[in-house]
Amino acid sequence: MSVKKYSYEAQGFFRTALALRRMMRESDYDKADVEDAATVEFAFNRSRWGRKIARWDLLAHEVAAASPEAADLMKKRIRLPALDVDALAALPAGTFGHEFAVHALERGISPNPVETMPAPNDGDWLMAYMYETHDLWHVLTGFYYDIQGEFGVAGFYMGQMPKFSFIAFFSSLLMIRAVWNDRDIIPELVNAFVEGHNMGRNARCLVGLDWSTIYDSDLAELRTEWGVQEAGKFPALLKAA
Repeated sequence: MSVKKYSYEAQGFFRTALALRRMMRESDYDKADVEDAATVEFAFNRSRWGRKIARWDLLAHEVAAASPEAADLMKKRIRLPALDVDALAALPAGTFGHEFAVHALERGISPNPVETMPAPNDGDWLMAYMYETHDLWHVLTGFYYDIQGEFGVAGFYMGQMPKFSFIAFFSSLLMIRAVWNDRDIIPELVNAFVEGHNMGRNARCLVGLDWSTIYDSDLAELRTEWGVQEAGKFPALLKAA
């Protein structure tokens, strides 16, 4: 299956405003354009106003203080190399890389969304690394790539990094969207966030995980090693793929 390529490359004020408008007005979450959400997120984080809210520098300091593994990756400026989906799909079923590749192909988009981002300091490194690895967190935690899954992963982030202000801001934005477009889904989003938050509090800090080294590892064993209790939100047919 061919995959759709997209990037978080800055697109300018008008491109960002248009992406935000479409993202907020689209009532069907399944039709929401991931490129629009990515554009808004990237523009927010790279802007002067966004940096003041997100405070990646303070978050990086807190993460490094709480996790020796994360501090080591941060110091070495470890980044996630581009992913070869076909190579990962060829790994044995049940491995982390194979399961990720199956879902990437099912979604029909590229797992390499981030343009090269400079990381001259700890805060910029953390921002880049979180963007580069975000899709991988979905597989390890078991939250699917839908709106409930995004709230689940957001809750997981907040459970591990309680002062992750960017995630708090963006989750609030998505909740406002739900209030405008689909009030019936609000309880599901809240439940997903709470479930993810509890999972994150009980797991080891995944920022300290060098994701590029675990593709051939057994997924169930990885979850046990890192204390992740699977949310189990991926469709059954995909689990069996």
